[in-house]
Amino acid sequence: MISTFELSNHVVGLIIDKDIEEGNLEDIHEIILERISEFGKINIFCEIAKGHDVAFLCLIDELKFKYENSSNINKFAIVTDLTWLRAAMNINHLIVHTDIRPFEIKDRMQAIQWISE
Repeated sequence: MISTFELSNHVVGLIIDKDIEEGNLEDIHEIILERISEFGKINIFCEIAKGHDVAFLCLIDELKFKYENSSNINKFAIVTDLTWLRAAMNINHLIVHTDIRPFEIKDRMQAIQWISE
């Protein structure tokens, strides 16, 4: 299940409570593109709930999506306990212009504060 919330008009919040696999990544992108068309530039808070995983091929698709839309995404906070995904997000800044910061789930409030600035 994907839950969405707004911290403000330009901040999109996503909480993903299922494994991210090839078939369901488009749902997430659709939500983001909808907000981009509405607000222009946005910030994204994305939390992957504990116990859920991300397929590696989805990470490649996500990199492509971020590259294509990086001029419309100012900040991207990824909150997850997946160590490998946080490490991958640390190198994203080499590919896209978006300010991307990974956070552990225990640091969720810090991520919300940063994304809302």
